[in-house]
Amino acid sequence: MQGNYQTDQPTGLGHLPALLARLLEQSYRDQRTRSATLCDKNVVHIGTSVDKSKLGAGDWAWGCGYRNLQMVFSTIISRPEFVQPLLSYPLLRPAIIHALHAPSIAIPSIHLWQTVIQDAWNIGFDPDGAAHFSGHLIGKKQWIGTTEVYVALSRLGLKCQIIDFPKPSAPNGQHIKLIQWVENYFNSTSNLTDNNSTIKPKIEITNRFPLYFQHDGHSRTIIGIEINSDCQTQLLILDPAKKIAAPLKKVCEQMSASHESSHPQTDRPLHQPGGGESSLLDRYPSDSLLRSTKPLAKGTRNSKPTELDLRTHPKLLGAHRLTLKELSKKKQYQILCVLDQVPKPADSDPDQHKLHTIRSLRIL
Repeated sequence: MQGNYQTDQPTGLGHLPALLARLLEQSYRDQRTRSATLCDKNVVHIGTSVDKSKLGAGDWAWGCGYRNLQMVFSTIISRPEFVQPLLSYPLLRPAIIHALHAPSIAIPSIHLWQTVIQDAWNIGFDPDGAAHFSGHLIGKKQWIGTTEVYVALSRLGLKCQIIDFPKPSAPNGQHIKLIQWVENYFNSTSNLTDNNSTIKPKIEITNRFPLYFQHDGHSRTIIGIEINSDCQTQLLILDPAKKIAAPLKKVCEQMSASHESSHPQTDRPLHQPGGGESSLLDRYPSDSLLRSTKPLAKGTRNSKPTELDLRTHPKLLGAHRLTLKELSKKKQYQILCVLDQVPKPADSDPDQHKLHTIRSLRIL
């Protein structure tokens, strides 16, 4: 990451759900996976920065909360029906308009999220959280948690829910109820890859938003659920502190380059019919990528297509799996989910004051 990692618009890696689905399909054929359900295909992996600059050695030690917030938001801003209400929030509008006319996604920087959170505090959101940071967050190198993510998204008019898992729900420190909750979340939606199908596919990509996932000292993004051949359920995650494996990264980058070259951007006015919100969606590949039988990304003018070796699925998928045993290393977890409800314009929602006090659902 170059320049100012706090104020620059983040750059991320797209297309991962599509590629992970391909690997999971191979795992299913190899009888290692029974089924898997993934989140919205448009989620972008955004990692913490380790680059040294005048600001110090990046945000790797404190930025995971912001990076997971950015990952969750990458799917929200990909929905055309969400764009216009989000434009009503003045602090966010410049970033969205800039992205509509550039080969990028309108994901706010760390600095902009700090500004949004501080603005929310100023109008009464989460007084306890505001007091913890002395009402000032902009420019600070301090980690944020679930409540700050809730405040940021709620200030934009998005409806969110926090789910607390304060202790293990089974012997040996296992978080069975956490796994069950996530499984129900991803499986309570219909298949998007073939809406006419009456048979649920074994490997499915849905329109569910990813989940913000917090525990003591770190946070990650849950992008799906998998049941292995032993009928053990495990989470599928993106971790901002971990780099994407080189083979996946290379294919993702070629897919992005190929898509951008076949969808050139034009400077169309925001409200022009056929432009604006729809041009934002044009950044993403169609579902045909998922149905393709060829494990290839198209080559660009200066490079040959990269082949993804599906036989390496145990190693490539392993970096994105979180098992019950691994979950038992921590006693407490929190999940934040964004409800799939189009937000009302941020400053015209008469019910927004009800969100000032943060409440959570506690599952024991």
